[in-house]
Amino acid sequence: MNAAVTVTLVGEKPGRPPIRRLLVDVQLKNDDATARWVLIPSKLPVTAGGIDKLEQLTASAGATTVAVGRFLGTGGRYALRLAPGARVTLRKLEVAWWSENREKAVAFDVQLASDVKLGGQPMATWFDKDPTITGAADVDMESAKHTASHRAPDDAELPLAATGATSAAIKLSPP
Repeated sequence: MNAAVTVTLVGEKPGRPPIRRLLVDVQLKNDDATARWVLIPSKLPVTAGGIDKLEQLTASAGATTVAVGRFLGTGGRYALRLAPGARVTLRKLEVAWWSENREKAVAFDVQLASDVKLGGQPMATWFDKDPTITGAADVDMESAKHTASHRAPDDAELPLAATGATSAAIKLSPP
């Protein structure tokens, strides 16, 4: 897969210690010939676990709208799908960091996958419409609205399985 991922720390929001709320800009580009899912941790450190709910966030990006999934549960993460050639910048995406000892840096992986399933079902079925982003988009996540939700049956956490996944290692050094 040929994709580029850049994450830059742009600030913090107040939070109750030991949780720090990092605001990051994420630049993504899919140079591959097929669509790719991008999975970004919504909380750090990343823990193994499942997903029990989707909060679909929708934001305007020029003449188009972009859907970003905020998947909740112990395996919480953001998810978006990029069409071939698509480029997107997510500005001020909030990531919670459990930073009990006020560590000086945090490292994590952003996953890129050809397919993602939740409990054996395609992740795309959790969205209210096809979430694939085409073209180029610059999205201010602070203006994103919660537009749809989806819950797992019986509110049980479902395993997330990414097919054809690669990872991009990211390291941030908050102030």
